[in-house]
Amino acid sequence: MRRSNTRSISEVIKEYVEAFKLKGKLGEVKVINGWSDVVGEKIAARTLEIKIFNRKLYVKIQSSIIRQELFMIRTELVKRLNEKAGDNVIDDLAFF
Repeated sequence: MRRSNTRSISEVIKEYVEAFKLKGKLGEVKVINGWSDVVGEKIAARTLEIKIFNRKLYVKIQSSIIRQELFMIRTELVKRLNEKAGDNVIDDLAFF
C-alpha cells in the first residue's frame, strides 16, 4: 500500500542537508576529495596535507618544485576544484 505523502530519498536528504546547514561542509569535502582528480595521481602522491579555512584551501606539498608550479596555476586550480564540487566553495589556494 502506497501512502499519498511519500517522498523520494533524495528529497529527504536534501531537506536534511538544508535543515542542518551542511551544504558548505559537503562542498569542502568534495573539494578535498577532488584534489587528486584535478592535479593527477603523481602530484596527489606528493601532497601531505589538505585543509580548508575561511574559504581558502591550504595544501602542503612535499616537493618545492611542484609547489612552485602549482602556485603559478592556482587560479585555474581553484576554478577546476569549484567545478568539481559543483559550487563556489573556495576563493583562494595557498601552499605550505
